[in-house]
Amino acid sequence: MKFSFQIFQFDCEHKILTRHGKVIKLKDRAANMLKFFILNNDRILSKAELLETVWPEKTVSEQVVFQNISHLRAIFGNDAIKTFSKRGYQWQLELTEVTQQAEEVVAAPASQAATKTAPVTEESKAESESKNSESSDSAQQNDAPASDSSPEQPAKESKSTAWLGILGAAALVVATAIWMAVKS
Repeated sequence: MKFSFQIFQFDCEHKILTRHGKVIKLKDRAANMLKFFILNNDRILSKAELLETVWPEKTVSEQVVFQNISHLRAIFGNDAIKTFSKRGYQWQLELTEVTQQAEEVVAAPASQAATKTAPVTEESKAESESKNSESSDSAQQNDAPASDSSPEQPAKESKSTAWLGILGAAALVVATAIWMAVKS
């Protein structure tokens, strides 16, 4: 079974956690604990239950429960697992079971997009090459480097020209003011 919550998806069978489709590595015990929390999200899980399930046939201290819960909270946020004093812990994030149909629906647009692209043929290659050669011929005829014809260049020149015009007008105003002061 796969479950989706927030920006994550967890495959309980394979114990694979993904965030936005990218795999996040989990330690085996943390993955087992996450699986147990998700499959029992409707109830509070005691420390003893967690120890028995995640560390079967092994004697470990309660500290490992705290460490793994802390690790899971670091990934999902502090609100993901709620502590109930002297009772245990409970998964708090809303879960949505991901069905096979939902996975197919998500995969369908990607496959449809792939079929909509035109296949590369010898004709399309030749057409593309002829367009490229035409554009390089026209650049050579203008005796101007291709970078001079970029759309950013005229904008830079017009800004420079505008500032020169403003500075020139300001200088003219100052010169007129000085001339008027000297004349009177």
